[in-house]
Amino acid sequence: MENEDKRIEELVDKLMANDSLEKAPVNFTNDVMSKIELLSETKTIVYKPLIPKYVWWLLGLGFVALIVNVILNKSSDSSSLSERYNLPEISFDVFNNLSVDFSSTLMYATVLLAIMVAIQVPLLKQYFNQKLSY
Repeated sequence: MENEDKRIEELVDKLMANDSLEKAPVNFTNDVMSKIELLSETKTIVYKPLIPKYVWWLLGLGFVALIVNVILNKSSDSSSLSERYNLPEISFDVFNNLSVDFSSTLMYATVLLAIMVAIQVPLLKQYFNQKLSY
C-alpha cells in the first residue's frame, strides 16, 4: 500500500514539474468585476404593492361614505342599529350552556405532554445547532 502511494506521489511530482504555471491576462480582475457589475445592475427588483393605491382609495371612500351615512341618517328616536336597519338580532352566548368535564387521567397526560415538549424542544434545538455548526 505504501509503495503504491509513493508511486502515485512520484507521478504527481513529475507531472507538476513538467507543467508550467498559467498566468492570468493583465486586465483579468477588471474584466470579471465589470461583468459582475453588469449582472447586478440588470437584476433590480421593482417594488409593486400587493394592493394597488386605487383600491385603498376606494376602501377609504367607502368607509367614509358609511360613516357619513350612519351620522346623517340618524333617526330622532333612540332605536338601535339593528332596529333601524332591520338587522336580525345576533346572540354571542355560544359558551354559556357548554359544560365540559375532563377526567384526571386526561389532565395528568396533558400536563406530562407539556413538560416533555418543554424539555425536548431545547434539547433538539441544541442538537441541530451543533449539527449545523460542523
